[in-house]
Amino acid sequence: MLYLRFKRDSQTMDFWWCLFLMITSVPVRSDDEPVDPCTTAHVLDKMDLRFKDNIAPNASMLLCDRFRLGSGTWVRADGQDLLQTEPKPHETCGTRYPIWMKEPLPDTIGNLIETDACVVGLKGTCTKTLPIKIKKCVGYNVYFLTPPTSCSKAYCFQYAAKGTPPTEVISQPVVRYELVTKKKYITYQELQFSCHFPPTKTDYYYQVIWYVEDTPTVITEPLKKNDLRKTNLGYSEGDPTKGYTKLGINVKCSVRLKVTPEGPPGPMSKLSQNFFAGIEVVSTTVNIDRDKPMGKIFVKLTVPFGCPIMPDGSVEKCGLDIEMNVPRDPMKCSSEIKAAKAVDLIGKGRNCGCKIWNDEWDDTKSIPIAFIDKPEYKLDLPDSADGAFRIGLVTGGKEENPAWSGIELQDVHVHVHDSSDIWQGRKCAALNDPHMYTFDGKPYENQNPGMFILYIGKSVEYPIEVQIETTLCNKNPSSKPFCVCAIAVRAGGDVFIIDRCPDRRIQIKYLSCRENLLDARTESEMEYKIYFPSGTYVHAMLQDYTGVRTINVHIYPSKTDKDETLGLCGTLNGNQNDDFMDRDGNLLSRENFIKHWSITKEDFLVLMNEDKLYDLSPWKASALYCTCPHEDVPGDRPEDIGQCSEDTIVKCAKEDNPALNRNKCKIRSRRAAVRPFSYKMVEISDYQFTNKEEVDVYRSKREAEVHWTRETATEFCNTYMKKSQTFNACSEVPSVSSDFLIENCVLDILLTNSTVWSAGNREALRTTCMKELSQNTTLKEEKEEGKPSIVQQIKKIACLNECSGHGTCVNGTCDCEEGYGAKDCSMDLNKPPVVYGVNMDEGGLCDKRTCQRALVEGYGFLDRQTLQCLLTVFQVTENKMLVGEVTQYTVPGEHDSIAEVFCPLGPARRRRAVSQGFVRGINISVANNGRNFSSSHAIYVLDGICQDTVNVSGDIQFTLRRGYCYIGGRCFVDGTAHETEECFNCNFSKNTRGWSKVDDCHGMMDKTEPEPEPEVEDFSTVVIVIVIVCVLVVFAIVVAVVLFVKRKKSAQSFTIKSEEKVAYSEVATSEDT
Repeated sequence: MLYLRFKRDSQTMDFWWCLFLMITSVPVRSDDEPVDPCTTAHVLDKMDLRFKDNIAPNASMLLCDRFRLGSGTWVRADGQDLLQTEPKPHETCGTRYPIWMKEPLPDTIGNLIETDACVVGLKGTCTKTLPIKIKKCVGYNVYFLTPPTSCSKAYCFQYAAKGTPPTEVISQPVVRYELVTKKKYITYQELQFSCHFPPTKTDYYYQVIWYVEDTPTVITEPLKKNDLRKTNLGYSEGDPTKGYTKLGINVKCSVRLKVTPEGPPGPMSKLSQNFFAGIEVVSTTVNIDRDKPMGKIFVKLTVPFGCPIMPDGSVEKCGLDIEMNVPRDPMKCSSEIKAAKAVDLIGKGRNCGCKIWNDEWDDTKSIPIAFIDKPEYKLDLPDSADGAFRIGLVTGGKEENPAWSGIELQDVHVHVHDSSDIWQGRKCAALNDPHMYTFDGKPYENQNPGMFILYIGKSVEYPIEVQIETTLCNKNPSSKPFCVCAIAVRAGGDVFIIDRCPDRRIQIKYLSCRENLLDARTESEMEYKIYFPSGTYVHAMLQDYTGVRTINVHIYPSKTDKDETLGLCGTLNGNQNDDFMDRDGNLLSRENFIKHWSITKEDFLVLMNEDKLYDLSPWKASALYCTCPHEDVPGDRPEDIGQCSEDTIVKCAKEDNPALNRNKCKIRSRRAAVRPFSYKMVEISDYQFTNKEEVDVYRSKREAEVHWTRETATEFCNTYMKKSQTFNACSEVPSVSSDFLIENCVLDILLTNSTVWSAGNREALRTTCMKELSQNTTLKEEKEEGKPSIVQQIKKIACLNECSGHGTCVNGTCDCEEGYGAKDCSMDLNKPPVVYGVNMDEGGLCDKRTCQRALVEGYGFLDRQTLQCLLTVFQVTENKMLVGEVTQYTVPGEHDSIAEVFCPLGPARRRRAVSQGFVRGINISVANNGRNFSSSHAIYVLDGICQDTVNVSGDIQFTLRRGYCYIGGRCFVDGTAHETEECFNCNFSKNTRGWSKVDDCHGMMDKTEPEPEPEVEDFSTVVIVIVIVCVLVVFAIVVAVVLFVKRKKSAQSFTIKSEEKVAYSEVATSEDT
């Protein structure tokens, strides 16, 4: 982190300094500096009714300027000026009390005068005065008019030009639109509006007044009918008096006639109807049901948008983005509305909304939205008057048409209606050995080995599935019970597995993550949750008994599962009688039902090859949802359009638990690149996967031989369960059934003649109990003031596996005894974890261009601060002969699951001499307590550019690729010249490990072959080392000064210790020299 800050600051210091100079040197207009009113004044409304001879026909038609001028504003008078003669009684100017002026107008362009205007009253023509300002502009005057204090008072204007104004009135015009070709840096199309009307027979001049949002803003020059296109309203950057600056506006126009361009204008035509130019939201209200949480927002453009013109004259295809944001508090975990992730937006799939193409602009476009629910049973709605979610829509940036950028559309109000609560409190379970339990609560036994579909959705567009594998629960082949040993969870093209079956590699990982739909979370080393996009999740509890690794599986449904589930979990509809159905809805016997949902190895996701995994049908694209970032204040527009976040999961249920790593996922959005090396050092089939060592990690007591009957088993199970505080407390929680689990405990004892499975049933109740506590909000309420809620009471005493008898439950967390670890205190810290291998999928190899850490696989890795990796670094030749020195150091391990840990390999140290070896090897071992390390396994780090593996009579060794030299620990392609010695180059045919002299090169006849350059670290590593050393040195100096001031004698020893830390840091992050 220190390195990153240093690098960023060093590279941007000059930039910020230059930016400061630019800002301080560019003249900036202060807020107090006046803006020229000639460029900003708008046209006063009703100008054609303000002439002195106009008499209003009735009181409702009297003009009033009290509210039209605000607190005072600049207005433009084109061809007219404020009346300068005392009005006679019949000259009322369309009002009752006209306002006029006595003073003359300014006669010099740019001159501004301040004067008073007279208000006609009952006692005379100037009973009151109003302060005004007048400035002479080019071709017209502008007035700062003060509003009168009461109504039926309005400013009176007269025609300034000499001549007779036309009396003819143009009929009501109509606003139309067209795309006009314009040229700046590029040729492009600009949207323009025309004021369409039938011209008069007399050859007049036509003057168009354009209104934007009912305010007259643009007055065109008077033009003949052949030049009317020049009166179009076009785009203007920043000057609203010359055109529109933004779309999403209402536009209308009016026309008046003139005999000459300078002459007085005739009366205004009737205003055209308002024309909305922008994007209409077809319906501003959307209704969504909670169990069918998808809907659509429909939008439609009323005008086209322009695009660039290609050199051949054709129009380039371009689009307009519409993106969505939902105002909410980002710090609060709550339900929300999201828009479909649009894969064709500018942000390359990261935006939420839709794109409209220019050749489809007049089509109605839909934006799919979804209600992203919370896991709680109670529907969480916004705290608004109508309980609706308010969605903001805004257009993205458009370079060639900035008027389309950042247009805020009408808000959409989404109403979510609650649905059936049948899913609440339900679960499907496969509890070892496996006692099955359908969503509708029907119990049955599945004492069969094989692979099965536990849960599958009916929807083809949104494929979801959970598969399990069952195997013998103990080593006795004649034993009847079977247990779940593997589970696979799939959503679309994503697959996550937990595989703990006998004689197979333990895996807790993503096999495929093409779509990032699944979200796997770690509750503890032995407990995992995998979330579907709908909020349905799988809970997997790992348990070890009698030398066999098992999994207890629960599936907790969401509201979308109603009537949509199949498999061994049955159909979630509240009816147990139809749970045993096949894919076609036919009822089956229990035996045929189990057989129907069995699958072959080829279809079992855990064992599926990469080609079949890649071909899994994907999730429907429009079902991926996201939101754009926003400010905390509701109603603010997105901060940065195009930087939207994808989230398809009910996230509030999983935020407190760490996510499992996706970096080791086999299948991603594209097929993996060709493997860089020809042969693996070790094939997966060469590894030995046994169960004995893993079981030894746990300390367990041997159970005495007892002959059990149903009566004695029932008595034991009731006593065993009810002595647990967690069991007693959870038994009172709604939807938590203890009877089913006690019966399971009895069946386990009778099947196995052992009580070892009892703890699993007790833990199954805790699992369901904790799930109910998280979702049933009524349990979180305090019944009595000052008394903890039911949730608080239970969480305080409920610990995983009751701390396995090796710890004390303190406020819901196990305080383990000395020598025990894991969240449930079940593991012996003095016994090292079991390691199968390192980078097993890559065959023990690592390409140093991309390999920053090694993946160690095995069993028994604990998420502790004392988790350490011991790295022993060595060098080997092409035939794997050890050469040079061996370096050993430890680094903190990065825990991912009980079966996997990452060991950082660290940056390479600068080499002081030429490497003696061809390939670097690292032996890696792991310890949970930082002391007792596992067996070590090797990983070889190659440069994939020029290094490869080769099979020499069955022995995998290393080789140099043809056409390359390997000099000083670096790869050079054949023919590469030496950086400083022009007469030497890499010549593959002469010398692959050193520089070769170029034939017929006479530039440096006396030069000998240059020494191979030592391999050095890259620039980033140099910066890291420099920064670390500098910071530590500065730190040591500061501490020494402080200690000196305080007159303490330990300054020297502390400085020595600081220097030792610098030396250790260099060794701890180094390779061999």
